[in-house]
Amino acid sequence: MSRLSAIKPAYWISGVLLVAAVVVPLLVPTYAKKDPHLWGFPFFYWYQLLWVFLSAILVSISYKLVRAEERKRRAAQGLGDAEKEDGR
Repeated sequence: MSRLSAIKPAYWISGVLLVAAVVVPLLVPTYAKKDPHLWGFPFFYWYQLLWVFLSAILVSISYKLVRAEERKRRAAQGLGDAEKEDGR
């Protein structure tokens, strides 16, 4: 069995979400224009600000997916819950 097949889908999904959060705002042709305006702001400004919030959402989804997968892995190995041990 290859190492790639051992990677869980949660990690793949997290990776794709994180790549989207970083790469899409860097694609200049997607936002290099003035129109349409939103509340008087050119497209460039509100599009970039929108990606700040979208990136925060995508990162939090990725965190929750990876955290759940790590909990499953620790439970399968009989290690218990790390949060309870740390007192969080």
